[in-house]
Amino acid sequence: MGTTTAITNVKREVKLQEWAEQIKAQQESGMTVRKWCAENGIIPKTYYYHLRKVREQCLESEPAIVPVAVPRETSNIRIEKNGLQISLPADISADTLLAIVYELC
Repeated sequence: MGTTTAITNVKREVKLQEWAEQIKAQQESGMTVRKWCAENGIIPKTYYYHLRKVREQCLESEPAIVPVAVPRETSNIRIEKNGLQISLPADISADTLLAIVYELC
């Protein structure tokens, strides 16, 4: 890889990182893209172009499947109706839960 190519790649990476920060700022602002762009002097078409480039870069650098550990819910299920309160374990079977709901309704 030549020096020119290496410099070009570094410049591209820096620009992508800068746009990733801009995109994050827009998303955290709570404003619409159009309003945020107007306040920051950016043409919405330019914003969406760079959003696509940042997303493409993420897809290239991230694995397609990410393992996720889902914590098991340990809280109880609580049902209230007409002053009656029922607390059930979170691991109650679906059939039992449905039978209870049908009886209450």
